[in-house]
Order: sequence, then structure tokens, then C-alpha cells
Amino acid sequence: MKITQEAAKAYPRLQEMVDYYNKKADGPTFWEHSVEQYLSITSAKPDVLSWEFKVEEFHCNQLGNLHGGCVATLIDICSSFAVLVGTGKQWSLIGVSTDLSVAYLSGVSEGDVIRLECEVQRVGKTLANIFTRVYDQNNRLCYSGSHTKYNIDARL
Repeated sequence: MKITQEAAKAYPRLQEMVDYYNKKADGPTFWEHSVEQYLSITSAKPDVLSWEFKVEEFHCNQLGNLHGGCVATLIDICSSFAVLVGTGKQWSLIGVSTDLSVAYLSGVSEGDVIRLECEVQRVGKTLANIFTRVYDQNNRLCYSGSHTKYNIDARL
């Protein structure tokens, strides 16, 4: 996982989370490892986090399109990180998913670089809501997702 210097400087907690995920990549194999190294944060501003992802052959289904499960994983990871740029309540961690809904509008092929735009709609004390749009190289909307996160920060 990569992050631009501008985004890291503006949001140090984003850099910390990227470092944490990258450090975990050296340990046991987790589901996220199949996509993490192909993900890059391209910009961050209040309530909006943008990513790029390079689609490789092993991310695709037998029809040669980005696998639906991979799309859901990307939306899950990218929108989770977006909590850290939310202008609402500040969470220490990125929480856990309580709901994830994905709309599959158009396929994306191997070799394409997609753009994920995560828009934080709300970050409260216990719940956060993020909406993600996924665009292909021609700026065509291909997937969208709605994600609800639950705050697991310690209650002191």
C-alpha cells in the first residue's frame, strides 16, 4: 500500500495506518494481502479519500473481469481508511464493518487502473457511514458501495 507525500503530511494518522498494514504484510497471510500492494492513496481532503488500484489477472473472475468479491474487499478497505479523514468524531482505529452493500454496474478488465472515491457521509461516536464510487480509466462509474463502520475504540 502506498500514500502520496501530500496525503501523508495532511493526515499523519493515514500514514500510520498505511505503515501498520504494510508491516502486517510481513507476517501471516491475510485476505487483504491480495490487494494491498496494488492500492495507492492518491489524495486526501476533509471527508474524501481517493485511491488507485491496478487490476491484475488473479483479481479477475473466469470472464476476465474484476471479481465481485475483490470489488467488495476494495470498497471495504478503502472506505475504512476514509474514516481517518472524516470531519466528525475522531476515532483511534478504523472500526469494524456492520454493513457493506455493493452495486456492480459495469466490469473492469485485467490491466486497468481504477479510481476509488470514498466520501465520508458521517462519523459519529459509534457509527460511521461512507459511500464509495469506483471509476474505470475512462472515468465511467463501474461500482459503488455503501459502508457502515462501528467504532471499537476503548471506552475509558
